[in-house]
Formats: sequence, structure tokens, C-alpha cells
Amino acid sequence: MAVVFTLAFVLAAGFLHTVDCEDNGLGLFPPLGWNSWCTWASCGQKGASGKMHDVCNETEIRSVAEAMLSNGMHALGYEYINLDDCWGSEERAADGSIQADKNRFPSGIKNLTDWLHSKGLKFGLYTSAGVTTCSSGERPKPIPGSYGHYEQDAQTFADWGVDYVKIDWCNTKVNGTELDYEKVHTEFSKGLNATGRPIFLGLCRGYPYPPPDYTRQVANAWRVNGDHHDEWSKTAEIIELMAPKEIADFAGPGGWNDPDFLMTGGAGCDEAASTHCPGMTDTEYVTEFTIWAITASNLLVSTDIRNLTDIMKTILLNEEVVAVHQDKLRKAGYRVGTWHCSDGSAHCQLWARPLNGGAYAVALYNADSESHDITFEFDLIGWSGEATVRDLWAKKDLGVKSGEFSMKVPSHGSVFLKLTKPT
Repeated sequence: MAVVFTLAFVLAAGFLHTVDCEDNGLGLFPPLGWNSWCTWASCGQKGASGKMHDVCNETEIRSVAEAMLSNGMHALGYEYINLDDCWGSEERAADGSIQADKNRFPSGIKNLTDWLHSKGLKFGLYTSAGVTTCSSGERPKPIPGSYGHYEQDAQTFADWGVDYVKIDWCNTKVNGTELDYEKVHTEFSKGLNATGRPIFLGLCRGYPYPPPDYTRQVANAWRVNGDHHDEWSKTAEIIELMAPKEIADFAGPGGWNDPDFLMTGGAGCDEAASTHCPGMTDTEYVTEFTIWAITASNLLVSTDIRNLTDIMKTILLNEEVVAVHQDKLRKAGYRVGTWHCSDGSAHCQLWARPLNGGAYAVALYNADSESHDITFEFDLIGWSGEATVRDLWAKKDLGVKSGEFSMKVPSHGSVFLKLTKPT
């Protein structure tokens, strides 16, 4: 029998962890939604014809929202429609207030937000802590960041009815000195709270990884890694960063870990293409979503949901997997051990998350380039007696198991299971 190396899995099923973030009543569950970044192309990127992509305009956002309402995503809890970089005007208004690009958003952000709210959706915007935004250098003129306008921009966002703000960390050197990230994030957080409108705040970098304690005192989500790209090497790297128990313990009602956007089918293509351009295999996309779900991380999809591919439907619309992500116990899972694969490597990983009512979610993840049988022993989670095992992706009961069970897992693949006490 292979040797099992375990981490102490001490998350008590009845214990509800509460983070220290300033209580704005938001983030009681990890968010579900969509973000414009990578859906069509990077800001200002040229397509094959040499024509600049038209990214994130008013018409496109409305069509994405309509798709979320009609394709089953909203019924499962997806609710955020978030604009990332490049929505802003290259100039502030005469009074210094931030404003949208009038060519892209002729009706204005407030009008768009009101429309989304009327549909039962929530709206998010991007800003940067620095002088200009991260990708605005690709524009003819850079887009202003929020530096020097933190309170003013917070009030503008509140006046527009914004529900979620992501604050990035670019162009933050002022007069040759880098801004103090803790001071900036705290100031911006207080500015949002001072408006009287509860606004979900997501921090994107500035601080070292893992995130320092102050992040959960001022925000509802915090990036725990660099950018996620639509390639397996980056996804595997992020999975490793999400593995430690300390990362899981950092999250809970009020604030959540953010490993960046989900691709689940590919980033945007140029205007000549008719389909998505996936950078990973279907198996790898399933693993991506499995780990994001078992770790109770932000689930913000960055792909064109107006035309769901088969794999996107399989992943995004699996109600049993989404239910684990939104479980009422609200405990993040982590890697509880590794199983020595048949070739002697330690690529076979075991992840677990306690669920409401004494159940557990379990993921068998194969990081290797070859398939392997992976065994999960109940002792890893302190489970006594038998368990009814259900395969969440297959939506199939696997029967009653005692002590342990084994399953073959393909290369870069995962099996997502739910364990409950037999009735």
C-alpha cells in the first residue's frame, strides 16, 4: 500500500470562522459572477485584422447580463457583472470626479447600474490605487487611477449604485516613492464605508503573498497570488499556492481568498474567430473549478457566457458543485494530504472541506502528467464509520464506502466527491 502523508485536518464541523474585516454586511458567502477581463481580449489589444478590439462597452455588458439571466447561471446564484480595466474616460471631470468613457458608455454608468439592479443583478467596477490604471498604457492616453481621489471616487461609485469595487495596484510610485499599500487600502476602505452604501471591496495586489492580516480587516476579498492566465502551468501554480491550511483559515464569512478569474473554456479570440480559444483541456478546466469551489474562493468567470460551449455548460451549470461552493457552513477547504502515486511521486493530492450537517467535500487531484489511482482514507478527516460517496461532476452515487476508497484520476484531472453518513 502507498504511504500517506497527512496534514492535521482540524476544522471542526460546527465551528464558524469569522474574519476580522470591517463589517459592511457583505461577503457572507464567496461571490459568484462574471468579469469582463479576458472575455474578448486585453484592453487595447489588436486583432488579426489590425483593428482595435471593442472591449467592455454598454451594449456588450447588457448582452452578457441577459445571457446570465437566461442560460441558468443566475438561477444558481451568479449575480455580479463586473467591469475590469478600460471602462474609464481618459480625463476626469472639471470637479475632479472620475467618469466613464462616453463612447463606450453613452448612457452613463448610473443608468447601466440601475438597469442591472432592475434585473436582480449586481454591478462591479475596477480602479487602480495608482496614478493610472494597469492597462491604460495601451490607450492613446492613460486612464486615471484613484490616487489622490480615494474618497471622491468612493462617493462616485456609491452614487452610481456600484456593488463591488476591485482596486488594482499599478503605477503606484509617486514622486519616486512607492505608496504604502496598507495605508492606501485602509483609506479606500474607509472611503467606501463612509458613503453609507455597502460595497464589496476586493484587493488586487500591492502586498506580499500570503496576504498580511490587515487585508481581512479592510476588505471582503484579497488576491492570494499573481494573475491567472489560461494555461495549465499557471493554474497548477495557483493550486499549489491555495493548498496550505493557513490560506484556508484566512477566509470566512465577510472575506474570501481570491485566486483570480476562472477561464472555464478559454479567453477571448480576435474578431475573425467564431469560437473560444481555450488554452487548457476540458479536464484541466474541471480541475480549475474544483479547486476554486472546494477552497470557497471567488468564482468570477472571465469568458464569454453569451455562447456557452459544452464544457462551460458542464462546469458553470453544475448545481451540486456550486452548492458546495455556497455551502452554509462557509468553511474553506485545503490540501489535507498527498498520496504516493504508482510511480512513487507525490503528485496525487487529497483535498477536503467540511460541509453543513456533518458532510464533507473531497477532491482527488492528480498533478502528474500520467493517470494514477488515488486512495482517500477516512482518517484524513477524522471520519468514523461508513460514508455514502457521491461523484459531483458525474452526478452519480458511488455507494457506501468504509475506511477508504480508490479512484483512477486522469493527468491534471480531479474527482470531486461528497461524503455523507448513510441513511
